[in-house]
Amino acid sequence: MKRRIVLSLAITLVMGVVGTTAAVADDTTGGGATYLALGDSVAAGTQQPAPFTSKGYTDRLYRYLINEHGFDSFVNLACPGDDTVEMRFGEGGASPTGSLCYGPTPLLPPGGTSQLDTAVAYLTSHVGEVGLITITIGANDILACDPNDPPDEVNACLAAQFAQIGDNLPAILGALRAAAPGVPIVGMNYYQPNLAFWLVDPALAELSLAATRPFNETLHQVYAAFDVPVANVQRAFRTFSTRGTVPKNVRYICRFTLMCERQDGTYVLSDYDPVTAGPQTDIHPSNKGYRKIARTFIKVIENRGLVVGY
Repeated sequence: MKRRIVLSLAITLVMGVVGTTAAVADDTTGGGATYLALGDSVAAGTQQPAPFTSKGYTDRLYRYLINEHGFDSFVNLACPGDDTVEMRFGEGGASPTGSLCYGPTPLLPPGGTSQLDTAVAYLTSHVGEVGLITITIGANDILACDPNDPPDEVNACLAAQFAQIGDNLPAILGALRAAAPGVPIVGMNYYQPNLAFWLVDPALAELSLAATRPFNETLHQVYAAFDVPVANVQRAFRTFSTRGTVPKNVRYICRFTLMCERQDGTYVLSDYDPVTAGPQTDIHPSNKGYRKIARTFIKVIENRGLVVGY
């Protein structure tokens, strides 16, 4: 079932290219700072069938930065589907074609060698202008593993993907630090969308949940090595709270993602595209979910005093 979700995600993104644009820059008054967002579909604000929307956490965070800290520019280089390999190199990674936005055959904007190369080029050509960098990456590395496979294959796949993150994320952070020394970077850990399958297949939900803690611990270890604070979305989505007839973590996933919803007092898997046959779930946050993620980032920024006024 998970493999079907990943496949449908890639197909829908390609079909949804027409009429969609990535947020490259939004200059207003001048003299303020720029917010640079990097990452995958969560950072792009994806909600099927649109690869890019203005409803994502990055857009909401930018509005906070405008109102509270005088920022006036937003550059979002995030690419739906990017894993750490594709962010770093543009090619390779989980997708047979590499990154959807970067590399030799981009299908979505903005184009360029890789997301990292584009970010470094922007930082080095706009020295002193960027006041905050956020990064959301790693989920697509793990989505390469199918929890329906035999346990030994799943464990081997996860170990390989954790190692892949451990190789690439430090290189990404190191390049950003070198290009923009002193600019605050905030990372993010992840919720577990497959908790929604508790509604039809509790064993699949439990298998997916078992991989969530070591995955997020891998992210935390890398970010800690670079003194990068982490927005704790895992906790904000109550990922490990299993209380209740319908477990609390499942209820939160149904509230904060498009995987499932409550209908007539009952939780059901979502069907965001009634034209297709059968339920089609969407792993991405709902509007409420994106607001929740934005508030989680804002809490880190305020508690750490990471951003100054402009």
